[in-house]
Amino acid sequence: MTQSELKQKLYDLVGEYFGGATVTWGKVKAVSPNVPQVVLNMGAINRPYQPIKRIAGDVLVNSYPSRTTLQVDLYTKGAPTSTDPGMTAAYENTAVNDMTDFVNFLNSAYVDDWGDEHDVSILCRQVQDLTELINDVAWDYRAMVELEVGFTQSVVGHTGTMYEDGMAYHENGSPKYDADGNPLDTQGNPIPPELDEDGNPIPWPPPQFTETPSGGRTPELGNQYTGWFERVENPEIITKKEETG
Repeated sequence: MTQSELKQKLYDLVGEYFGGATVTWGKVKAVSPNVPQVVLNMGAINRPYQPIKRIAGDVLVNSYPSRTTLQVDLYTKGAPTSTDPGMTAAYENTAVNDMTDFVNFLNSAYVDDWGDEHDVSILCRQVQDLTELINDVAWDYRAMVELEVGFTQSVVGHTGTMYEDGMAYHENGSPKYDADGNPLDTQGNPIPPELDEDGNPIPWPPPQFTETPSGGRTPELGNQYTGWFERVENPEIITKKEETG
């Protein structure tokens, strides 16, 4: 899973719970909404220097067990304490209580199943009341919780560029295509091609490959392939053996 994929999955999960609020990423230029708002900020990615190497369908897969943090800030006006006609309603601070309910959701069996499906683990830290830190009169109450998120980054291919938009891979890290562009299932087995009207196999189109938004990862690098071998025969040793009989 790439960092961009992780951000999207976490955003969807938070948005699924806070359906009545606006969920946004922090440090993004956007107009602040006039409804309860949830702001997400992801920390730095920590991963080992050396990956776990394995072979899937004759293709090298490097796996990096990674960890990061997700800060979730809730901004809300709270709940009115009185609804009597002609009375000015005072608003109760419900930010901590609302955020605690969100943590209960993250600790539920539903999110456990979600984590198993996406290969993501979430550890919730203590909820903090940050109401006194607010300098904006548009918001009355604020609470924050920091999540520790674990996931696995998989890098495929000889050059480490055959992933995402290029040599795509399944959730288990197994490549979706072999070196010739033929599709593979999750176990690395070839998928039979479709047949035309005459019963001839229709060639699979080559996997799509695009550069990163910053101009990196070229098709030339992604299409490189290096096979694996079990032994190397030294020509000089073979020649000497033949001469000596």
